[in-house]
Amino acid sequence: MGELKEFFVPVRHMMKKEFIEMRRSKLIIFLIIAPILQAIVFGYVATTDITHVPTMICDEDSSASSRALADKFLNSEYFDIVNFTRDPQTIQGELGSNKARVCIRIPWNFEEKLKKGETVQVQIIGDGTDSNSATQTMSRAQLIIMAFSKQIFADKLEGMSAVVGPIPSLAMEERVWYNPELASANVMVPGVIGLILTIVTLIIMSLSIVREKESGNIEQMVVTPITPLQIITGKVIPYILLGLLDIILVVVVCGLIFKTPFEGSFLLLMVLSFLMIMVNLGLGIFISTISATQQQAMFSSIFIMMPNILLSGFLFPIKNMPVVLQWLTYVIPMRYYMVIIRGIFLKGLGFMELLPESAALFFYGIIIFTLAIKAFRKTVS
Repeated sequence: MGELKEFFVPVRHMMKKEFIEMRRSKLIIFLIIAPILQAIVFGYVATTDITHVPTMICDEDSSASSRALADKFLNSEYFDIVNFTRDPQTIQGELGSNKARVCIRIPWNFEEKLKKGETVQVQIIGDGTDSNSATQTMSRAQLIIMAFSKQIFADKLEGMSAVVGPIPSLAMEERVWYNPELASANVMVPGVIGLILTIVTLIIMSLSIVREKESGNIEQMVVTPITPLQIITGKVIPYILLGLLDIILVVVVCGLIFKTPFEGSFLLLMVLSFLMIMVNLGLGIFISTISATQQQAMFSSIFIMMPNILLSGFLFPIKNMPVVLQWLTYVIPMRYYMVIIRGIFLKGLGFMELLPESAALFFYGIIIFTLAIKAFRKTVS
């Protein structure tokens, strides 16, 4: 017990020194306010929800049936009608000038073919400069046209039922679990926690140690009785505490502003987030040992951070990536953390369901942190 107390006395002074430096440099304010702003920005801006798409209706038929189809788009929250026309020659100009993002072209013999029971082709023309938006927009348009077609078919069957009797039909009922509104904020905002932990514990940690090297403080500490392990312990604990505080802030933002459901255990979230923090701290310490200046540490941190963001599933689904990159994601620690954070938030998963991801983060943390401590000891000696 006495040896443990003796070990933590210098550590406590190192922690005090680190907090004083944060306060003087105003860094602690940034580390508290930035996560809140990032969560709000990602929740509102980084969204895949497609609504109010500028839409052009080219109705060459101008019949009651064609107007009924156009009204389906007019009454939809996904489409904002910016132009009605009968001239198909104006379509390219409207799409080319970005006045419209999609055009619904209804042929001139639309109603006539419907009355004859013939197949009618309705053209959907989309602006493909934004492929993701175009794909979702055209899918929405297809659903509206299919619903209109289904209604016509139902009306035909209703007229036939008076002659042939009741006609059996099949009704489809959709149900989405875990995120029933399909709100992208419910997926994006929890993922911001992983991004924030990377910034706080990886980038800031590496910069902090390199700053000590540049100022010569590391050399002064080495000649004191404090050991390298006590130095690094005293420096990492403040960032662990700040990382956990940032998690609490983001969870509050998720609940108050975006009404993001939190179905799981908050304690489990904090415990498993600690594993991710240790991985990032280890990477930050390792970067500091190979960087001579803060600029080098910043570039090295960004070099490591970008694959974590792009290949973790935070922005892009891993299953949509090429097979080679899908295999590469298994060496990305944040891949496992994204599964953990979204599983706890949206699905209410427990420890046993998240055991594979937790084990992966645990072993990554042990390996990376051990190598980082050895590299740091070698550097300071």
